[in-house]
Amino acid sequence: MHDFLTGNLRVEPSKLAAYGLSDTGLVRKNNEDMWSCAPELGLYVLADGMGGHQAGEVAARETTFFFLSHMKHLLEEEKGIETAEEAAELIRLGIEETNHFVHQLSKTHELLVGMGTTFVCLFFYRDSVIYGHVGDSRIYLQHKEGLEQLTFDHSLLRELLERGCLSEKQVDDSYKNIITRAIGTEPFVEPTVKIARVSSGDLYLLCSDGLSDLLSNEEIGQVLRLPLTVEEKVRTLIALAKRKGGHDNVTAVLVEVKV
Repeated sequence: MHDFLTGNLRVEPSKLAAYGLSDTGLVRKNNEDMWSCAPELGLYVLADGMGGHQAGEVAARETTFFFLSHMKHLLEEEKGIETAEEAAELIRLGIEETNHFVHQLSKTHELLVGMGTTFVCLFFYRDSVIYGHVGDSRIYLQHKEGLEQLTFDHSLLRELLERGCLSEKQVDDSYKNIITRAIGTEPFVEPTVKIARVSSGDLYLLCSDGLSDLLSNEEIGQVLRLPLTVEEKVRTLIALAKRKGGHDNVTAVLVEVKV
């Protein structure tokens, strides 16, 4: 087992309580979301696929499976990693290799051409958590100070807002869900990978846009503060998103640091 020992905090995989759930929603006929984990490594992933003829399902499934398998291999090879920065580089490498694999896979059948997927991951290493993302699936952190959105969408809407080309009042549905980065759609992708310190009681939420499009940060925070188990919180979030329309697949993974 990998050692997660630090001077002030010991974050072992056994000290993480996690629950994930994916729901097709109320409109879609198939589910292109996928989540998975390697709890023995403290590694959690989520993907939201896109592409016709069920190619989105293939992209999300193959992305999660390949990334977890590849990371297990990298971690076995790199037993000498000493810092969170080195662990973050492994995550970055894992995402880039996953993108290459999915892009090559998309060339193997005409029904898979153009397929892609968003991607988010968490990796708990010593006293830190490394998180990475591509696209508009998100990671939130609920801590003592409140809810914090850790990832910011790789999307046209966010780019236009940041550049001042668009104001909040000008935003309409035509700008939504146009992502500027995805796993598998191009030969190379640049993931965003960051490092944060872990504290006891922290709650990390990974979710697809089927959740974040329908629930405000305030609504998400309200649910995460409820005196419920991680499973109950996940089920409550998904039920709330479905009550507000459920027009997309809805997936949420919640990880609690219990040390």
